[in-house]
Amino acid sequence: MSNPEVPVLPEIHHWWPRLSAHAKQLLEDAEDGVVVDEVREEIERITGTTVDPSARLSDGDRRFIRTQQEMVD
Repeated sequence: MSNPEVPVLPEIHHWWPRLSAHAKQLLEDAEDGVVVDEVREEIERITGTTVDPSARLSDGDRRFIRTQQEMVD
């Protein structure tokens, strides 16, 4: 029995730099990778694409966010 694939977000390099500080904080605090509706809708506005409501941050997305945090620290 295989696990269904979790929908992924658009390429993080395209939307992260334009994401609001509030939305970035929500993603940084999301321990399980859940993207709340408010952030998903902001990503949709930035990218001009539809993001599946069940999309989650990938491991690569989480690594990218950590590197961005380190640059600011």
